[in-house]
Amino acid sequence: MAVDKRVLVVDDEEKVVFFLRESLEELGHNFTIGTARSAEEALQKLEEQPYDLVISDLRMPGIDGLDLLKKVKEKNPDTRLVLMTAYGSDEVEAEARRLEIFQYITKPFHVSDLIEVARDALAEAPAIQPASVALSGEQLEQINRSLSNLRFEVGAQCVLIADMEGRVVSEVGITQELDMGTFIPLVSDGLTTVCRMAQYLQDQETFTLNFYEGRKYDIYSTSVGESLFVTLVFDKRKQASRIGMVWLYAKRTIQDLFKILSGEEVAAEPQPEAREEEAAPETVEEQPIDADKQEIIESAMTKLAESDDEAETAAEPQTDESAFGIEEALEKGLIDEEFAQLLKGEE
Repeated sequence: MAVDKRVLVVDDEEKVVFFLRESLEELGHNFTIGTARSAEEALQKLEEQPYDLVISDLRMPGIDGLDLLKKVKEKNPDTRLVLMTAYGSDEVEAEARRLEIFQYITKPFHVSDLIEVARDALAEAPAIQPASVALSGEQLEQINRSLSNLRFEVGAQCVLIADMEGRVVSEVGITQELDMGTFIPLVSDGLTTVCRMAQYLQDQETFTLNFYEGRKYDIYSTSVGESLFVTLVFDKRKQASRIGMVWLYAKRTIQDLFKILSGEEVAAEPQPEAREEEAAPETVEEQPIDADKQEIIESAMTKLAESDDEAETAAEPQTDESAFGIEEALEKGLIDEEFAQLLKGEE
């Protein structure tokens, strides 16, 4: 028995959506046709279940067709994409090629042509699989809240969680210049080696933070068990990252995510809006850190990381003159009072 394939038609005109759905029913009984009146509605339906083919109009209120198809490709690179438009241009065609859209259809067109395009696209499309981890709506909401809190605490441009096959589970923030369809699999490949090392050493509970420092972006990534990982993206042209703060808050977030995925309740964090007014005047851009101070902070954070194990915490303190203690770092203005209190709580 053939596997049912799912098609989603997106157009803001009700009559057009109805007509296209009725026409595509001719594909046969093994095809399920869904509709959406906006890109936002389409994205919501794609969150609920995967589709093998998305056919979208270009001009729509809010998110337009190109942006919608870009988001679809980021979420699931295997979904076939078809763009309909009466306003063709060289720029639109170039963007359609960049997104590897299966077919670019110019209005007006014959319905038989659209049916043929859909049939060809679905014949080539591999079976779409949902994300490797099944999550309830409540779990997704908790995950989104945890990622939003993490993004707020460290000032990241984007924070996302994805599976090792490269499918994004949840994302907060924006990544305008990064092609998620290419970027996420690269991050996944890098973490796969770390996960294999943990398995070999029988040390699945370890926390490892991978760090890529680039000219434009700083990228941090860490695994959540064997099937998921979290990635943080910092646009250095807007806000630099502090590896010590990322390490601290990312570790806490991973602990919360483990609880969410296992069905445990996670204590509610203070809403970011409540502290945003106090934090707003201070930005990394206004107070750049020179290389010497950055080295001091990273050295201090290394010492704090080493003391995370209780046995090491009980050992005699090291007398490395190159590292600052929390109080000294606070006195020299390298960290603020709130961050110092958080670090003391980690000891």
